Amino acid sequence: MSKLSQTESGKAWEFGLANKFADVFRCSLNFDAPYEKAQKSYDILPQLEKNRMDCAAGEAAIFILTHDSRLNNVSGISIQPDRTGKEGDVRDLIIFTNNGEVGISAKHRHNALKHSRLSNKIDFGSSWYGVPCSKSYWNIVRPIFSDLSERKDKKQKWNELKDKNNDYYQPILNAFVDEVKTYGNISKMMKYLLGVYDYYKIVKENGIVSFQSFNLYGGNEWGSKLAFPTEIQTFYIDSNRSGCAVMTTDKGWQVSFRIHNAESRIVPSLKFDVQLIGNPNKLSRHEIHYI
Repeated sequence: MSKLSQTESGKAWEFGLANKFADVFRCSLNFDAPYEKAQKSYDILPQLEKNRMDCAAGEAAIFILTHDSRLNNVSGISIQPDRTGKEGDVRDLIIFTNNGEVGISAKHRHNALKHSRLSNKIDFGSSWYGVPCSKSYWNIVRPIFSDLSERKDKKQKWNELKDKNNDYYQPILNAFVDEVKTYGNISKMMKYLLGVYDYYKIVKENGIVSFQSFNLYGGNEWGSKLAFPTEIQTFYIDSNRSGCAVMTTDKGWQVSFRIHNAESRIVPSLKFDVQLIGNPNKLSRHEIHYI
């Protein structure tokens, strides 16, 4: 049996949570295409991993039920389609209650915020915070992506390049950092990264399931309300990590942007691994050992 990809493991975790929540909350599930996709990933897990996932999901269901009274009256649960993340909705599961929606961000052995891409066609400014990227940004990145497009046509691989970091990663990352700095108020950008709705983030690790309350708009019953940042304090290239920039903001948030190639063959785009590496002290957390 082949090892599941990170995406497949994440989908399996969504399925495990959705089904255990339905059992504990005594409600129906939405058996649609996203549910079927998640089920396929769950079904190919070894039985031992299924048992561990079910156990972790059970602990998660009990914890959240005892800390958010809205879950005493649940009408249904739905797994979100992947496209919602592109619109700033980071919730993977929606729990429908008599008192509104409860959102869940399900993470399996990782804590990434986004996996967005940059290319010669992707206007990240428009999609992230509604301001088109500048001409100076495009003047820098388009020749680089054009070069990558030519290498793709030649069927070259990334490991054939002499210095992909200095020739490709760094100039594109520098252009990205400079572009973000020009926008001033970054609240829209952070809403895109952190989410446009309140949610509970549930992360499954080996033996531990952890909870964080992203009570960004005041809707979560468990967890202190958090303040969105508005200003960049520092935004610099991390000399200790290839292709990585770190942004520190007011209100206690810190985000890393690591740019990398997601495929072995060259394609004319690069992928971000966006991680929340610092958060306000008010962000509520809880951990449970499930095995």
